[in-house]
Amino acid sequence: MALTLTLTPASVAAGGTFTASVTGAAAGETITFTYDAAVPVVVTADGAGNASATFTATTTGVVVAAGPTSGAATATLTVTPAANCVVTLTSTPAIPVAGQPVTLTATVTCGGVPVSGATVLFTSASGPLGVGVTTPAGAATLTTSLLPAGSTVVTATVIAATTTCTCIGVAATTTVVVTPAPSCVVTLTSSPANPVAGQPVTLTATVTCGGVPVTGALVLFSTPGGPLGVGVTGAGGTASLVTTLLPAGSTVVTATVAAATTTCTCVGVAATATVNVTAATGLTAQPACWRLDLATLTAHATFTATGATPGSTVTFHLGTGPSGPVACTAVADASGTATCNATLNLFQLLFVTYTATSGTQSSSSTLGPCIP
Repeated sequence: MALTLTLTPASVAAGGTFTASVTGAAAGETITFTYDAAVPVVVTADGAGNASATFTATTTGVVVAAGPTSGAATATLTVTPAANCVVTLTSTPAIPVAGQPVTLTATVTCGGVPVSGATVLFTSASGPLGVGVTTPAGAATLTTSLLPAGSTVVTATVIAATTTCTCIGVAATTTVVVTPAPSCVVTLTSSPANPVAGQPVTLTATVTCGGVPVTGALVLFSTPGGPLGVGVTGAGGTASLVTTLLPAGSTVVTATVAAATTTCTCVGVAATATVNVTAATGLTAQPACWRLDLATLTAHATFTATGATPGSTVTFHLGTGPSGPVACTAVADASGTATCNATLNLFQLLFVTYTATSGTQSSSSTLGPCIP
């Protein structure tokens, strides 16, 4: 098939617009329109083989439409001198983010000829943004980061010019749509909801940038009494820390991003959560740790529980709950404290908690390597 190119109108004043339309293209064919120094426009032909593009008239010349299947077609545009001063205004980038520099470009022509040395005032509804002076190409630019999120109408007005046209007071407008800058958000939760003193509490911080999880962020967990530890966010943007150091009563825990690689400003962003820890009553398992014996490939651990009935038997189970393997048993002394030493095999070192039981009572705590 052969392309047919039509210009509407075929004669236009400088600064005006015209539409280049083709027929005869293959359905879905990519048609490239070129004219003068304008950026080429690429359009996909519709099912009937039609495609069109609109340009701003600058100089008399040939307009070309070409496709890989249907070949090329040309038409000549006639540009007549503008009857008056014309101002056009554009902005880049097309979709800026709040705080991102936006370049405003006003072009001033007289009868199609660039006006050099004209002073252009750029304003928005909030007031002046600044001024620019046109170059020999008739363009005055201003770069600003002051445009707020949302739609802003910017006006470029000629306030001084030396030309045969009446340019002073001639203006152009453009609407700049600024998207909100993504924000870093940190949330913090704790579980269980009502821990008992000495019971492991899991703190979970979630870090997002514009709603997207931030991976690899370093999070510091702390209380007014000092740091509790650090965690690193995974693919879901969460970092966790298990601690038994929270005292009875209400404690405000803070999760603060100490390091992060993201488009948001996350370092220093924090969240808090209040953890209410009740005082331990009855049987209470205390944190336990083990030491590895490389000679026997076993580990030795000491388990302790307080608050037991004096003379009662306390059984220490590996894991959370009384159904785990029994590590050892002990009889509570006169103060209600039961302590026993156990030898653990390498498989049992995978357990990170243990549970002490006595009668109907049970209590869990942490189990891990001893820190010198």
